Amino acid sequence: MAHSMPPENLNSHILAVLNLPLIDKIQQLELLFERCTVRQIQEIFPLIVHSIFGLNGNILGWGLRTTTMENAPHYFTTLQRFFGVRGVWMHICHRLLNETTKFDIDINLLPRKFIAMLQAGPMFYADLINIDPLRHQVSTLSLNTFEFYMLHFVLYALQPLHTVNPIAMQIHSERSTTIYQRLTSEYLDNFLPQLPDAAIEPMNFCSSVKAPQQIPAQALQPQRQLRYLKLPSSYRNGNGQGSVINAGNTSPQSGESGGAGGRGYMWRSESVLYFFVDIWLRYDIEMEHHLPSSDFVRGVRTLIKQIHFFANTARLDHSSMCALRKVSLSMVKARIYAFICSLIDRWPLDSSLGVVLELWMSYIQPWRYNLTSTENRTLGVQYEPPIGTCFDGFIIDNLIVYTHIFMQLMPRFERLDYSVYRNAYMLHRLAKTFSQPGLVERLQRFERLHSGNTYGFDSPQRQVNVLNKSNNSSANSSYNAQWNPLVSNNIPKLFSDQMYEQIQSFLFIISMARNSVLSDISALRREISERQRSEGYIRNLFKKLLGECTQDELTLRELSRIPEVLRQCIDSLCRTFNVDAGSLSMHETLPAESSLPASPSGQNLSFFDSNDCLDLSKVTPHHMSLNASNMQPTVDPALLPIQSNEIKPLIRLLHQISESINKKYARKIQGCYARQDYVGKLSRQVLSAPMTEKWFENFEGNVDMFEKQLPARINLRGLGSIPNLLLIALALLFGHLFCGGAFVGLLLLCLLFHFQMVRHDSYSHKRNSYHL
Repeated sequence: MAHSMPPENLNSHILAVLNLPLIDKIQQLELLFERCTVRQIQEIFPLIVHSIFGLNGNILGWGLRTTTMENAPHYFTTLQRFFGVRGVWMHICHRLLNETTKFDIDINLLPRKFIAMLQAGPMFYADLINIDPLRHQVSTLSLNTFEFYMLHFVLYALQPLHTVNPIAMQIHSERSTTIYQRLTSEYLDNFLPQLPDAAIEPMNFCSSVKAPQQIPAQALQPQRQLRYLKLPSSYRNGNGQGSVINAGNTSPQSGESGGAGGRGYMWRSESVLYFFVDIWLRYDIEMEHHLPSSDFVRGVRTLIKQIHFFANTARLDHSSMCALRKVSLSMVKARIYAFICSLIDRWPLDSSLGVVLELWMSYIQPWRYNLTSTENRTLGVQYEPPIGTCFDGFIIDNLIVYTHIFMQLMPRFERLDYSVYRNAYMLHRLAKTFSQPGLVERLQRFERLHSGNTYGFDSPQRQVNVLNKSNNSSANSSYNAQWNPLVSNNIPKLFSDQMYEQIQSFLFIISMARNSVLSDISALRREISERQRSEGYIRNLFKKLLGECTQDELTLRELSRIPEVLRQCIDSLCRTFNVDAGSLSMHETLPAESSLPASPSGQNLSFFDSNDCLDLSKVTPHHMSLNASNMQPTVDPALLPIQSNEIKPLIRLLHQISESINKKYARKIQGCYARQDYVGKLSRQVLSAPMTEKWFENFEGNVDMFEKQLPARINLRGLGSIPNLLLIALALLFGHLFCGGAFVGLLLLCLLFHFQMVRHDSYSHKRNSYHL
């Protein structure tokens, strides 16, 4: 039973608890929730929410968007247990629902587009908004505990943490899963369930929470009344049942007794759906100074996928939730086109564009998110779902999302460097999506029939701005210049003669890139073979046994995957747009490229004029592509991802030991590496050579390359490899069986490596002297 805490001690105690380290803070809060009464928890509830999401001065809050299983597994597990749908925090949110207390939020703290939507008076927010009678405008939102927490949870994704925190910046450029993403997936899967008979957790709360409040109405509040949400008549996949739904923000007792329980639970699903869609898809990408983070885009993709799951089972659901399932896709359709177009316009041209591409492809493939796909994915079966006729209505309603976004992406894909595997894989995903059986035939047929200008935009002005945006842009998007949203005949078609020529030119670019990669592979193989011949048979044998790979071999391994991926892209695009593949250059080798024409003066070609200023007229696209191809990130081998043949705990321990040694004995290690005697020869084989580490970072829509000089250093990572450990064990076993002692075998192994290393160092020194 809860024991009341003296009021004078409560505020000071909660402030002290919120300043504790994360683990201690959660433990103390759990104890506090057991000791305090419901009224006392209500008083401290807003303080805790503000602390969680960084509204108390600490922008990171509790680190939901910077904590991953890789960088903090214990914190990750603790936060997931505390904030999960069956966790302590969600139990507290529902425990306070039985009370009549509401929490007000000033709308000036909300995003601009969301405020504009509230001023328009949408029906869902009618019993949440408070109107200022003097200005006749919305002033605040009154929310219960669940809505208060969930609204702040959704708003937290909009904070540009990746611009102010190094950890968030790193997660922004990688595909790490933060605890925030995990909770987003868990909340959406729980409150927007795929199965019609799925239970929404937690279940033990008062179902009459949305009944009209028994407190005097304030002067600033509008009159509370029942709300009904009409389904749009253009929804084509519905069966016509349930033309209206009783919104969840009304009293469950107002309907029939049999459906009261269902409506009592449904209001949470309705709140989650509206908050996520209305806030996330109204992110003002064009007006914000910073780009949204990659983890935010992946979160929107999670939302889209879950809404597809939620909507695709509408025909199987005969409860009050069925109408909400049907209307969910229409809500997304009104926002998704402008959202994705704005993302593509500002997103940097690198491999991180893949997160935007995956978001778009998840939305245009609703047939992938159904019960059959889930069952096959659970069983590990490779399953390609067919495009049924029930999705024809979705394709017609979203035709512009298929065709115009594809055309918007084409100029960007033409400028990508396909010697990078991630770029080639992005193109492969695009080509594979549009080569699905039946999709192109539908797009061609619907494009001929559809008017093309009846889509959901923020406003008619937004439609004009989006479709004519390229009037002030470069020729790379010249197809947009002919768009006229008022005349449907002027809207460009994906399957037109103009696009056919553009696709044909693009296929030539891909074919040339593929041939260039094949030439690079051949040259790299020759270089690796020459080096292996210089190292000798024994050293190469041990390297194969130990599984060691040089940087060139890793590069060759990645490059070798690219030609086949590009060949599949060419085949898929040829089938999609009916291009003759025989007209493309697909041969395996290329003749030597002709040298650049000599300058008229007979002097060496220079990109600078007589005043030492860069002359852009001399920089051709060929030079630019060569320069872009040479800009590759270089990572310290000690920081490469842990491989499957390595032991994770041992690798992390060896990395910490290596870092400690390098930090403590940095000068001695560099001195040994520079020596020219026997110690220097041995050091140059044991230590990692000096290198320049290079990496890319996205900042305000631009991609910059950063460099860091790394000196000679020790790297013990090789001792954590399973093949290395097996070889050491075999040497110990050999010494124990044949040499009278286990360590004798290890000593023989060290001597053999020592002989090979010194021999290789002498050979390299002679070869360098010969070249000099």
